[in-house]
Parts: sequence; C-alpha cells; structure tokens
Amino acid sequence: MNKTRRIESFIFDASRQKLDHLYIIRIFMVRHWPLTCHKAPLERRDRMEEKPQSADSLDSVDEDVLLSAVTHIEDRLTILREAEPYVMDMSAREASLSSRHGHTLQDKIELYELARDLGIHDFGLPNFFAFPSVTDGFMEYLVEKNIPLDPFFSTIAVEPIVEDQPFPMGPAAHQTVHYQIPNVILLVEIRPSTIQSVGQTEDDALAGLSAHIRHYRNLLPPPDDRRGRIYIRLADPFDAYDEDPRFLLRVIKMLGQEDITGILFEDVKGTRFPFETYALVKLMRHYLPKPRKLLAHPHTANGTEDAAVLEALLAGGDGVWSGFTPQAAQGGHGSALMMLTNLMRARNPRVAQLYNTTRFQDVAERMWKIQDQLSIPPNTPVVGERAYRYVDKYFEQTDEPRDLDPALIGRTPGYQITPSWAPAYVIGKRLEELGYGSNITRNQALLGKMRALINEALIEGRYVDCDAPAEIEKLLTRAQDLVEDTPAPRDEHDAAAALTQRYR
Repeated sequence: MNKTRRIESFIFDASRQKLDHLYIIRIFMVRHWPLTCHKAPLERRDRMEEKPQSADSLDSVDEDVLLSAVTHIEDRLTILREAEPYVMDMSAREASLSSRHGHTLQDKIELYELARDLGIHDFGLPNFFAFPSVTDGFMEYLVEKNIPLDPFFSTIAVEPIVEDQPFPMGPAAHQTVHYQIPNVILLVEIRPSTIQSVGQTEDDALAGLSAHIRHYRNLLPPPDDRRGRIYIRLADPFDAYDEDPRFLLRVIKMLGQEDITGILFEDVKGTRFPFETYALVKLMRHYLPKPRKLLAHPHTANGTEDAAVLEALLAGGDGVWSGFTPQAAQGGHGSALMMLTNLMRARNPRVAQLYNTTRFQDVAERMWKIQDQLSIPPNTPVVGERAYRYVDKYFEQTDEPRDLDPALIGRTPGYQITPSWAPAYVIGKRLEELGYGSNITRNQALLGKMRALINEALIEGRYVDCDAPAEIEKLLTRAQDLVEDTPAPRDEHDAAAALTQRYR
C-alpha cells in the first residue's frame, strides 16, 4: 500500500474510532501541505542534524544547512515579490467603531476620496441602521454627485431563515435595494455554539447561508468584474476551529461550491498566532482556488497583526479588507498601509504600479487626524515622525535588501540628536539639515565636544531637548568656545564602522 493510501486509511479508521479530531486534522495537513523539510530524503535530514566538526571550512552538511535556510527565505520572498495585492478599503467604516469622535459626513467623504486617490478601487460602506445615520447621507452624496456605485459593497448580516416567514431583510438589505448597491458582503457567524444559541442546527445554518447567497445573486446585477460581486465575511472562523474544526471545514467546502467572489475573514479578538492564519488560508485556498479572493483582517491585541497579513499572502491569500491606516474595531488591525509597504520591502514592483505610493505618508497623516483627532504617534512604524529620524548611521534605510527608502512613500528622512547617544556623525548631519556649513558639520573636534556637553547636562540631572534648533545653537556656541583650533573639515573616520566604535 502506498503512502497516500495508508494516510487515507488511517484517517478513515481514526474517524471511525472517534480519535482526537485535532490529530486527524494534523495528519490531513501533512498530507496536503508538506513543509520543505518533509521533502528531504531521510538520510539527508540525518546529516543536516549532525553537529559541524570544524569552523575552518564548509563541508557538504554545512552546504545543506545553508541551502535549506536560503531556500526557505527565497521561496517566501518570491511569493511576496510576485504578489498582486488587493485592497478592499474600509477606512470610512472600520475606525468609526472605536473613534471617540465618530465620523461626520465630511469625514466619510474625505476618507473615501483619500483612499480613492491612492488607487484603491473597492470600498466597504459603513453600517446602515434602523435609524438615520451618516451612512445614509454618504449614499445621498454619491447619488447626487453621480458617482458610480460599482466600487461599493454593503454589509448584510445573514439571519436565520424561519419557515413560513418572509426572507429576513434588515436595514442594510433594504438600503442595498433602495440605492441599488451592486455588491454585497454577507456577514455570517459559524461558531457552533453561536448557531445553537439562536436555535439552529449546523445543517440549518449551512442551508440558510446558501439561501442567502442565492437570494442576493438574484437581487444583484449579473456578476462581472465590478458588479454582482458577493463576498462571504466569516466573523469567527478561529472560534469555530476551536469548537469543531470539522464543521469549519464543512463551511469552507460548501462555500467553494457556491457562486461567490471570495471570502473575507477576521480574527476579531486579535489573539491568534500568524501561523494559524497561514493554515486557515491554506485550507480555504484548497477549496476556493484563484481567481476567487481570500482577504484577511487580523485585529490588534498581541502585536502580530501585520505579520498575520504576510502569512495570509504566503499561504495564497490576495490581500486585506481594512482601512488604509491601522485604526479599527477596538484597538486596530493589520492595515493596507503596512501590507503594501512590507511588499515594497520585498521589492514587489506591482505595489507602485497599482497604487500611488508617494502619497502614502500624506494620506496616512490626514487619515490619522480624521480618525483620532491627533497627529500620528512619533514611534509609529513606517509613518511615525521618528520612523526615519535616524539616531545612528546604522539605522539608515536606503535601497539595501528589505529596506524601504522613505522617498518611495513620500517621506524625507532626517536625523535626530538624542541626549544619551548622539554620535558625531548624527550631530553633523543634523547641523547640516539646519543649514550650517561644512566648517562646522565636518569638524570632528567640535562635534565631539558637543556630544560631551550633551552628556554633561544629564550628569547634572538636567533634561535638555538637544535636537531643538535653539538648543543646538547654544551647544554649538559653547563647544566653539571650548575648541581652540578649527581644523580643516573632514568626515568622521569610517562612519559606517563597527557599532562598537560608537561607544567611544
């Protein structure tokens, strides 16, 4: 009996004996998605596990170890480099959940226009309610301005279908018909305990979801690339996995047989690990091959939301349904901004072809003002004030592997003098930014004395904002008084030397 037949036989027997379902799923995953290391011959893996005998030279075992690492990295970089990232923008929707300020109509309009001008083509509409809301005003604005509705999606909750009762049509469904919104997102909860709590069986839930898909397929325009699109939004796939992975698989398998555009899924609490996202997308892609889309939406909580988005792409996903900036739900989410800039670091050429990358910084700053009524926090990755304020030459990002040259997203990098560090190279560059001449910016004795004076203040217990132009001028004047000679300008000796030289 061959290997595949043995596995199939084992799964059948295990199921019949009611063995642990997680063990069965694990066997299933090994069969369908073997890791690279599983492909290596047994004797080669044994050799790779041997301890190297000498560091003087590389033998065949060393070469195998290196090849394994290089292959692992390059295979994944190739996927990211060749991805064609898709974004369904939720900037006008997601942040309204958690915003202390909410959105006025003008906010909604501006968020939409900012995202549109980046080159994003699809937009999730904010929620409709049983009472008037800003979303109604936004729809009236779109109609009044004769803006085509092809890019827009309404979100409609899948509700239980009750025999001899009209098909459930909530506020979002009614407004979808009223405004003739041509695309929908059907929001469904598939956690078995949730299904049970509303008095349904799992079979009822599957039948109801299928009926909703058919209902909106008949209501919407005939499907094409822009109209008649139906996405299924799985709100709780990870919770469903916890309770019954076999039912999760039933849902995904059924959706693979339905007439839908793709699946949107989320990690609502933001607590799952990135490798769980990878496995879920791999599972979904098996039953929903391209061109159907799989879009991720991991929330924040454990700080791995952007890594989870990358794992989704590596597993065969298409992108995100998210705001451009991270504000969303309770704390935030894996944003389009972070996904796209991470792909740029992987040297993905399609990002610049599809999106107006040089406006990323400008749009992020404006969206932050709308969402939080605040400037971007300084230490925010990529777009924060200090993201490209270099405190050492070692931190500079240009065009080396995995760098993101700030100019590509509309940033101008700079230098920051920090009191406890401030190498002479950085002090000189900061002075250069402020317009001082090379007789000062390349005077190593003068720069070294300024560094000493900065630390003198700390020794005395004084805090000095030594990066502020006025304070820099004071430090420079004092240093000039202490340095008798003014040697010829010269650059710091080997400014890119070993990091340990910064400790002089």
